[in-house]
Amino acid sequence: MVKFSVVVPTYNEAEYLDETLRALRNQTIENFEIIVKDGLSRDQTVKVAKQLADKVISNHDRSIGDARNQGAHYAQGEVLVFVDADSLLPPETLERFKELLNEENVVGGSCRKIPANGSFLEKFFYEFINLSTYISSLLCLGGAHGNCMVIKKRVFQQIGGFNPRIIVAEEQDLMRKALKFGRIVFLLDTFVFENPRRLRKWGKLRLYKAWFLGMFRSFKAGKQIYEKVR
Repeated sequence: MVKFSVVVPTYNEAEYLDETLRALRNQTIENFEIIVKDGLSRDQTVKVAKQLADKVISNHDRSIGDARNQGAHYAQGEVLVFVDADSLLPPETLERFKELLNEENVVGGSCRKIPANGSFLEKFFYEFINLSTYISSLLCLGGAHGNCMVIKKRVFQQIGGFNPRIIVAEEQDLMRKALKFGRIVFLLDTFVFENPRRLRKWGKLRLYKAWFLGMFRSFKAGKQIYEKVR
């Protein structure tokens, strides 16, 4: 049985997916599987996925949480790792998650993210987001980054997975529920590279507002507006 199942939700991500999957294949641990859950992409995403993933599921989904839930349904691992299609994991990332889950009473966690090929201002903004998320974690508000997070499968299943009605900050909701089963840790010594395309498209103020308000709206699971690209 594999130790880790890495779930990558996609929708028209052919431009970025190959590099993401190759970074996963370059991890220092070997006992894991890659599952791509595609939301009926209209580009070459599925073709790219089939070249490097262990499992490819193509089916309609109504939210990123729904897509992750569908991918997790096929997971054979004891641990679930959720990675976005435009996020690159350094080779030691899964090894670090393995070490984290060996700590007493830890059931899940996340880590910093930095912009791939980002400018100084973009890096500064991302570190501000990282600090905000870290503080959110300390306050037990569910601090985590959805583009790279880990959780024990048994806990994920007991929670019932992601709430598919939540469009933004669905990872915050999941991690708050996971606190009932153990500790959630936000790693400051580990990071992943994220494509800063949304930051460049939306701008810093609009993006932070969407993330910040999304966290509080996730408590009520109300209707939120967010484009499907992750």
